[in-house]
Amino acid sequence: MLGSKLSVSLLVLLSLSISFCRGFVHDRRRHATWSKYLAHDNMCLRSIGFEPRALSHVKNRADVLMRNKRFDNEFDDVTSRRAAQKSAGKGGGEAAAGAILGAMLGGPFGALFGAQIGANVGSSRAFDKAKEDEMKRLGVTKEMLEMAEDCGVALERAMEGLKATQDSYETQRAFARRLDSDSDRLYEKAKAAMTASEEEKARALLTERQGMQEKLKKALMSCASARKMLEQQEENVAALEARAMEVEALLQRGVGAKAMQESSDQFSLSDEDPLVKKFRDLDID
Repeated sequence: MLGSKLSVSLLVLLSLSISFCRGFVHDRRRHATWSKYLAHDNMCLRSIGFEPRALSHVKNRADVLMRNKRFDNEFDDVTSRRAAQKSAGKGGGEAAAGAILGAMLGGPFGALFGAQIGANVGSSRAFDKAKEDEMKRLGVTKEMLEMAEDCGVALERAMEGLKATQDSYETQRAFARRLDSDSDRLYEKAKAAMTASEEEKARALLTERQGMQEKLKKALMSCASARKMLEQQEENVAALEARAMEVEALLQRGVGAKAMQESSDQFSLSDEDPLVKKFRDLDID
């Protein structure tokens, strides 16, 4: 009887020692895994440009486009690389096509800079499916992608319209300055002709100057009209830029939330140690 109790006591001590050792090792592994996933999540967030930025930091349109272009390129590099790896086992032809198209296609936010995802990519279906899965893993839905594309296309067209309007306005201004300069030059020649008692020449020069003045008036009216169009176009672009930044922030929040959810799922631990549960099932306290 004493030997039986002693055996049970030794067994309990042994189980507690094993549980302690396993708990220590488990904590060490959990800490290492936590550090690894923190590094992984930070890398993912950095790769999508997840940095708090205020609108006051955006000094001009070039800042918006350059920042978003870096965001797009880095995100596309991550998704394309992982998609190519996942699609490598889907067939040699499709994998090769996927690798090529990975360098050719714009990223999910490429529409913000004029790059659009092709609708028909032929033999790269496996690559696109893997890329779609990767975007889903990062928390980017089809609706979010379509919203970014629509906003990007509108912004791109508005920027093209703004550039055309600016060019037209500058051309009109240059033409008006040229007419004004020519008008002054004719007036000076007319004065010189009058001083030299060349009345006929002076009259002809003044007549020519009068026609030049009429052209100048029309050019100035065109400048005023172009200026109004330019101001309206600038307002449109500013509104679309604000919308683009809202969409970017929405995408960043979605990706960040997905990363936090994955981290939480990875580190959710069991409420009870498996070894203790096993002893409890055996009615060993």
